Amino acid sequence: MARVSGVAEPGTDAGDDDSALEAAFTTFFAKESPSARVRAAEPLGFDPSLWDRLRGLGIPELAVGVDRAPLDALATIVRCAGRALAPVPIVETLVANRLLDRLDACREPLANGEGIATFAVRPARGGVWPLVPAGAVATAVVGMDGDDLVLLRAPAPGSAAVNLGGAPLADRSVTGDRTVLATGSEAHDLHALTLDEMRILWGAALVGLGRGALDGAVAYAADRHQFGVPIGSFQAIQHRLADVATELDGATLLVGRAAASEGTIRAVLAPLSAWVAGRAARAVAGANVHVHGGYGFMLEVDAQLFFRRASAWPLVLGDPADEMELIADQLARVGWNLDDPEPSAFRREVRAFLETHCPAEVVRNAHDTGTMHDWGLHAALARVGWLAAEWPIDQGGQARGPWEMQEMHDELARVGAPVDGWGTSNLVAHTLALVGTDQQRSEIVPRILDGSVLCCLGYSEPDSGSDVAAASTRAERDGDDWVINGQKMFTTLAHESTYVFLLTRTNPDAPKHRGLTMFLVPMDAPGIEITPIHTLGGERTNITYYTDVRVPDACRVGAVDGGWSVMGVALAFERNPTMVGELDRLLHRFVEWAATVPGVLDRPATRVRLVHAVADLEVARVLAHRMTAVAASGTPGFVEGSMAKLFASEALVRAAADLLDASAPEGLLGHDASGAVADGWIEQAHRHAQVTTIYAGTSEIQRSIIAERGLGLPRSGR
Repeated sequence: MARVSGVAEPGTDAGDDDSALEAAFTTFFAKESPSARVRAAEPLGFDPSLWDRLRGLGIPELAVGVDRAPLDALATIVRCAGRALAPVPIVETLVANRLLDRLDACREPLANGEGIATFAVRPARGGVWPLVPAGAVATAVVGMDGDDLVLLRAPAPGSAAVNLGGAPLADRSVTGDRTVLATGSEAHDLHALTLDEMRILWGAALVGLGRGALDGAVAYAADRHQFGVPIGSFQAIQHRLADVATELDGATLLVGRAAASEGTIRAVLAPLSAWVAGRAARAVAGANVHVHGGYGFMLEVDAQLFFRRASAWPLVLGDPADEMELIADQLARVGWNLDDPEPSAFRREVRAFLETHCPAEVVRNAHDTGTMHDWGLHAALARVGWLAAEWPIDQGGQARGPWEMQEMHDELARVGAPVDGWGTSNLVAHTLALVGTDQQRSEIVPRILDGSVLCCLGYSEPDSGSDVAAASTRAERDGDDWVINGQKMFTTLAHESTYVFLLTRTNPDAPKHRGLTMFLVPMDAPGIEITPIHTLGGERTNITYYTDVRVPDACRVGAVDGGWSVMGVALAFERNPTMVGELDRLLHRFVEWAATVPGVLDRPATRVRLVHAVADLEVARVLAHRMTAVAASGTPGFVEGSMAKLFASEALVRAAADLLDASAPEGLLGHDASGAVADGWIEQAHRHAQVTTIYAGTSEIQRSIIAERGLGLPRSGR
């Protein structure tokens, strides 16, 4: 399975604590809440024996007292319960007990865990709290009655309204043995705070449910055979599961971020993370049913258990459209973005640098010419040492870690800095440092890092795009030299570069992955011709032709016929989801424009689109943060990198299309057109977004990596 973990800040071991807690409770619920027990608990949706086991572990008491557990720890436990569909009111009791714990006078009646407390999500209507979560089994209910927050003690009804999720939902009267806990604004504030905590824990239960559904789908896909092979080797199934697994991982991380947040940010993240969790859980549960085929619809099969609960649990909080309205209101208060309110010193330094060295005209000139490289900016980056920022000090670098490098790339992408040349050149430099010759390491790498040398990539060919191992450009030995003939597509920045990192075929008789050799070819070598290609997104790329290009063996990188291994090294430095910054920039530009046009930000359709864009941006961010955390740990992060790149690029496509629609018809206007929305940048972003799902590995390639390396599905026949 793909690794799912909290995103700990640098220098902390919070991720380890979270993993240990998750491992312990995953084991507990797997043993104590098998699907047979879940079924037996219906129709009430409550297993008193399992609840007694949780009371014995002291779970209700984790929400009370001076040593009460933090919300993120509770979210971890709830996530494990959700994974097993545990028929116990763990969310409801923890939420209610946390509220009562804030009111010291009401702590004692429920602190010993003997009763079951719950929280009425909606205020009373006509003397009744409607469909209270766990209302069928609770002996105490906390909720709003008018302007009063009240605690009602009464025997549990013991029967639930028949419902889709098999949950103990029941109406509860507000009359009887009641205590007024707070009134007026204090009551409403306490209710809002508690509702946000319930959203977060409900989100945790939903992503746990999604994990259980994904487990079932993957296990079935690996075991079920059709046409003589496991259905998990079918690319259509692999890619669907990769999509929902990525969305689920992002939702899990976002719920974790919400649980660890406070104040204004929590007020936004609580409903946002719950909404994202519901979206992810429903997607995974639906995929689980679909993968099971006709069996998925049988009541004897567990897939329907997950599907019904994934459909029902989000609705306990009410209509998701109402939640989106709430999210929109909260985002409007904070500016439609969840930027870090206290950026690090290094991030502030990068922002100040870009204000000086990457003004709007630099970005605009790059787009006007199609060349996403600016030599002035490149030289400025070299002068402050940032072209070599992550390199060791003894190699001329600054030894900046993955977190600082992510901050730098975020800021570069946020302003649209034309630094494509740095990205490809740095990739080549890292590859040479690992597998190049002594001469390449001593003579070429330093020149890349000081900004005097630029490199482009010569991988793709007219008949081999993503299948780069099918390259047919020939390199033939001639004494101490090699003679190269062929052509390459999409050699972006070839017209600005000093070298092309060129993949060639040196042994046509060997299997395609074993007959390749890599060269670093000077672009001024005789026989190289460059033809520009202008693209939908406005960027210029190139076709490069190689006719009897003669280079010495010193240009070879790695072993003869060992080019595929060299490619593997290079690819490890290619996964960098800069689309997170691009999505951030798109959102900023749209909101800045919309704020100048009366009524745009008040339109319900616009607000919905913005909530979708913000939700996707935050999911993309936490996936990118996890990728960085994995890199910081020294662990190869192929799956995490693929998830981050897949989600961010697809999210950028969705958001660009949505915001183009929201700015219609003026959004159709491009740069220099009178009345163009955001000076034409929304229209440009829509065109450019499409290519982000192609370069650095197509979305389909990322899905295959996630399915096979992350989910462990059988290798596809492609």
